[in-house]
Amino acid sequence: MEILPYRRDTVQVIPIGGLGEFGMNSMFLRVNNAGIIIDAGAMFPDYDQPGIDVVIPDFSFFEEQGLTDIVKAIVITHAHEDHIGAIPFLCQDLNRDIDIYGTKLTIGFIKKKLEEHNFEHNVNLHIVNAGESVRFDQMKVNFIQVTHSIVDSLAIFIETPFGNVFHTGDFKIDKTPIDNRHFDFAGFAKAGERGVDLLFADSTNVERKGYTLSERVVGESLEKIIASSKSKVLVACFSSHIHRVQQILNVARKLNRKVALVGTSLINAFNVAKGLGYLKIPPEVLISEREIPDFSPERLIIITTGSQGEPMSALSRIVRNEHKKIKVEEGDTVIISAKTIPGNEKPVLKIINTLYRKGAEVFYEEVSEVHVSGHASREELKMVFSMLKPRFFIPVHGAMKQLHHHMLLAREMGLHKRNIRIIEDGDVVELSKNNLRYVGRLQIGKRLIEGSGFDEVEEIALKDRRRMAEDGIIIVAMVVDSNTAKLNGDVEIITRGFILLSDSENEDEINAMKEIVVEKFYMLEPSMRVDWEYARPHIRSALKKYIRKRFNAFPLILPIILTV
Repeated sequence: MEILPYRRDTVQVIPIGGLGEFGMNSMFLRVNNAGIIIDAGAMFPDYDQPGIDVVIPDFSFFEEQGLTDIVKAIVITHAHEDHIGAIPFLCQDLNRDIDIYGTKLTIGFIKKKLEEHNFEHNVNLHIVNAGESVRFDQMKVNFIQVTHSIVDSLAIFIETPFGNVFHTGDFKIDKTPIDNRHFDFAGFAKAGERGVDLLFADSTNVERKGYTLSERVVGESLEKIIASSKSKVLVACFSSHIHRVQQILNVARKLNRKVALVGTSLINAFNVAKGLGYLKIPPEVLISEREIPDFSPERLIIITTGSQGEPMSALSRIVRNEHKKIKVEEGDTVIISAKTIPGNEKPVLKIINTLYRKGAEVFYEEVSEVHVSGHASREELKMVFSMLKPRFFIPVHGAMKQLHHHMLLAREMGLHKRNIRIIEDGDVVELSKNNLRYVGRLQIGKRLIEGSGFDEVEEIALKDRRRMAEDGIIIVAMVVDSNTAKLNGDVEIITRGFILLSDSENEDEINAMKEIVVEKFYMLEPSMRVDWEYARPHIRSALKKYIRKRFNAFPLILPIILTV
């Protein structure tokens, strides 16, 4: 990878993730010999990435660019997965002592995540509060309180001798927050007075007119739905949505229902938030999962994970009748209290259709107010522009469509086109007192993670999985006599997920494949037949050619050759 130059006495910015896509939010800012990383998030896998649990940025560029020792800290805006999900992997790649700063709940979630990955060494966790500041050489990082769909969210104002940078993080302006921690208008106005040279602002809802509704609206809607339900109620939401869980607990107490939590990530988040004092548990409301059969359905509320249709989530398993204690029955109410993340529409729709088929009443964002966004709509974004009065602007947190519309909004607010830049992951820009200039581009890749550890799946393995999912697999098993270089017994062909024909046609096709394998095998030189590394690709190629011509299919072909 080409080493990009750094011009001294500038603020260099490298977006690592979250620009041109939803998720993986992360950004590197450097001033001379000190740099900070803002957030380190993960992303849900696409439907064409079977077996992948999360997608994260490839942080190896820090070492390749000689930046590892320059990183002084990781600063986190809030505790959503798309902002903290990649922290264990980033810490592993930095491979040195590193300081992480965040609010109490954010640090609590990060600590739990590091424990789950068995990675707690070389990490120093620091709790900061809104209104406080931390200095890293020539950078003064100020933390400003914002409202979002998770408590303890921050915006970050970075003051340097070479230009001031403001990062909104994820935010909305909720005038009636559940926890009474209000959006810090004064903090934003004060930053505007000091001078914001470069603004990074959340683009998620830039296409929505007006203002984003308060979280309290959801509580009122949930109470109406649950009060009218004559059977058990299942509520699917993000595990980190502490406000939502609190409101459901309050409704349960009012309606004399019991609440059970189902799903490992939900229970972990609940325990962290409860332990830190962010949840107030009404007496005798909470029950364990094993106690669910002890109560009649009309007295139950089950909060679960799976709002995005994840196949291994609690809700998906319940819908597939794979849960030991919970089944969806006719008359039940299911509330999907979350926005569908782009790319997850198909699995979520599949769950909704299955629930209707089972006779359940289903509520979701498009048909009822069971979810409100945690992101600012157009009028709130305009208010931020008015308070901050930025000299330059770069939209963040969104696909290209959102970034483009945020650029148009900035122009509507009076910012000249030359002072706005739309950039994507890997684009490098530098801020100085005179201008904002494009420096170049780094190829920052993505890592595909399987399981709960650090196991990475290579693209070639993912390609094989796609082929197996689409066209199945064909296994060719054969035994070769090492002395005579001839086949010892018959060739065995096993298929999985391929050619659904009648039994007689199946047998004919299998025999035809065997003939092709045998013919190709004896076309090889005798010395090559006993060399399985040489023989295997020739057999695969011959069979692949036949199957493509006969079926127009591309199954994974796996020859297994044993010499005796």
